[in-house]
Amino acid sequence: MLMKNLIYRLDKPGGQFSSSEETLLKPGPGEIRLKTKRTSVCQSDVVIYRVGLPRIKTWPAVLLHEASCVVDAVGKGVDKFQPGDLIGLGCDIPCGNMECIYCGEHGTGDWTCCPNTQATGHEFPGFARSHAILPAWFVQLGPIMKFKPGFNPDHACQLEPLACTLEGLTRVNNCIENRVVVLIGAGSQSTYALQCAQSMGARKVIMINRGPERLERVMRDFGNTNVVGLAWDAHVVENVFQACKPFNEPHFVMVNASCEPAYKLATKLMGYGTVMDGHAGVKGAGGKPRIAHEVDLNNDIHYKLQCYQATHGSSMHGIRLAHKLLSEGRLSNIDRMTNSTERFHHTQISQAIQRAADPDSLKVIIEWD
Repeated sequence: MLMKNLIYRLDKPGGQFSSSEETLLKPGPGEIRLKTKRTSVCQSDVVIYRVGLPRIKTWPAVLLHEASCVVDAVGKGVDKFQPGDLIGLGCDIPCGNMECIYCGEHGTGDWTCCPNTQATGHEFPGFARSHAILPAWFVQLGPIMKFKPGFNPDHACQLEPLACTLEGLTRVNNCIENRVVVLIGAGSQSTYALQCAQSMGARKVIMINRGPERLERVMRDFGNTNVVGLAWDAHVVENVFQACKPFNEPHFVMVNASCEPAYKLATKLMGYGTVMDGHAGVKGAGGKPRIAHEVDLNNDIHYKLQCYQATHGSSMHGIRLAHKLLSEGRLSNIDRMTNSTERFHHTQISQAIQRAADPDSLKVIIEWD
């Protein structure tokens, strides 16, 4: 009897999901076949669901890129994986050219810099499907991490967003431990960053948010004596500087709110030795708007030792760090990212994405069992 692959496709931005069944093929040489266990919802999924994304050229599209899966079958020549392995995957993946200087067999691994890079749920079909076959180049080069037997698939499906956060927190050495960290936005990325900063020994974490819903939830479930929650109001800059005492300004600022005011706020918080990570890009169906800022390369960058950086997506650097933190259980409160109202069956993908857009939501998980 032939096995079937259940696939959900979004017909167009702002449209409807429809399901279909297709014959499930066997993996070819070098390939692996995966059975989806969990998919978690990213804010990128919310944007794509509502207005689309220029990178998605063909509709209908298969969304969802944060996934944990069980290896269902392996093709000839595969020895890194075997049936029954629980794996988590990264979203950003190699371009598929084995000779690529970024993505290839002897490349740097910086595939987010490759002009032909791919992303799961964008150019490469996502995991709104019960099974997926990964091509040989993905299996050989791609961001696939195996977890120990019995590991929680709820945690494994958060490998990718956690990796993205860690890319930002670790791009500059020694900018978190014993430092003051400011997180602009109180969504899932900032909540991952809060947990990671705590694990990495930050002296203080200051979280800023416009609405009270997420901020109150994060402070209740993840806060401690070294965490300060601040309302994003007319006095936010002076309140941040006051909370930084005995320092005059923060050491690290991460922009996790995808809006121009967040970037403008971050620049006002720059001080001596401050690292700013432009983590949440501003984009939409129309592309990426220009956000201009004038920098004094001498008096600020040189004499104040300021650093402006950006991270988007994740390379194997972030993937490995995320795997280590998850495997070692260093994010002890990660289960609080998802409450009972943020769990959905795979037949409820549209409802799951809508819940992820709510002002109090952190991490929505879709179950495929």
